[in-house]
Amino acid sequence: MMEKLEHLAGMILSEAKALGASYAQCTVTEDTTKEFNVDGGQFSLMRTLFDRGVSITMLKNQRKGTVQLNCFDDEAIRSAVKDCISACESTEPDPAWAFSEAACERDFTSGEPVCDTDALFLRTKELLENVAQRHPKILVEQMITSHNAERSIYMNTNGVTYRTHAGAYSFSIMYSAHEGEKGSSFYSSDVTLARLDRPIIECALVERELSAVEKQIDTVPLGDKFMGTAVLAPAALMEIVLYTALGSFVSDGSLIEGTSIWKDKLNMMVADPRFTLSVTPHAPHVVVGEDYTNEGFLSEDYDIIRDGMLIRFALSQYGANKTGFERAGSSGWNLAIPAGTRSLDEIIRTIDNGILVMRFSGGQPAPSGEFSGVAKNSFRIENGKITDALSETMISGCVPDMLLHLRDISQDVLQDGTFSLPYIAFDGVTVSGQ
Repeated sequence: MMEKLEHLAGMILSEAKALGASYAQCTVTEDTTKEFNVDGGQFSLMRTLFDRGVSITMLKNQRKGTVQLNCFDDEAIRSAVKDCISACESTEPDPAWAFSEAACERDFTSGEPVCDTDALFLRTKELLENVAQRHPKILVEQMITSHNAERSIYMNTNGVTYRTHAGAYSFSIMYSAHEGEKGSSFYSSDVTLARLDRPIIECALVERELSAVEKQIDTVPLGDKFMGTAVLAPAALMEIVLYTALGSFVSDGSLIEGTSIWKDKLNMMVADPRFTLSVTPHAPHVVVGEDYTNEGFLSEDYDIIRDGMLIRFALSQYGANKTGFERAGSSGWNLAIPAGTRSLDEIIRTIDNGILVMRFSGGQPAPSGEFSGVAKNSFRIENGKITDALSETMISGCVPDMLLHLRDISQDVLQDGTFSLPYIAFDGVTVSGQ
């Protein structure tokens, strides 16, 4: 099977060179997904999906073109190569485009490439039963469980060849809590696994999240607006802090455009000294991490922020060439923040006035990091205790200020096969009713 993919990739590169491309790369992929669907607590679908994909990128006279297609037909591929050349000719030249030039041949295997369909079904059924037994107020609105197996080959005209064989089990469960006519807001728990060696309800934070949602049937409005402490669960931490920092402060777009407020802060303190943010595609908790970047460089783990200091930007080689800064070790999103020394319960006992936010819904933050949105599935914290579940409540703040006013980081960590993230408490967040 891999030989067929390699033949197609070689044909693409030969066609590209024949049509005058100075550089070409392609990725040819075959995916097989075995999937179970559950709707309203009942099995509704079992299916096997097959997918093919081809991505082609070329340079001609420093002009870049990219095309994608989803078939392996020889004539369609030749046509796509011609389309890619045309795409190059329709763009402006940019000498910053650059790709891996070091000839390299590597084979990668990660996760579990072979699906145990019987075990997948049994773990899915077991999860439904465990939810019903342990959390009777929870209604599983939809669950999708699957195994995805991927074979792919990446090749470029500089002599780079990467062969990948990867696979993983995924469980995504969307649910809400109900009692009579009353119901909670929905919530989603997700986990990616290489092995099905334990009940899914015991993986990641699934059990804790089910318990929290079960307590959100009866909610109360916030009351008076206040400025206090926001404890962000991993999902909310990602949505509010990490996406903002990565998208607005350290990425290609913000640094090339000059809008990043951290553009002059390399090797300076931008966060509390207890805070470290890393990209870790090779960490043990990552099931299927990035092996190589979109530009053909082998991926490496690296720190963006270390002990509060901005160490490195999350730049591609193109972004590095445009800005003069160093290329990042990876273009992946396998983010990790080291755990703290106290449990979540211990941290909450230190908070007089605050909110625990499990999920956040808001618009695009300002370039400065100012944000405002709705805290969903949240709880009031008063005098060191979680009290009421809150109806949808507005929170606002400034991400750079929050990072400098970090109260504590929990020992409790979400490891869902992709990320490793704790709960983090931040002071100086404004909380108000709808």
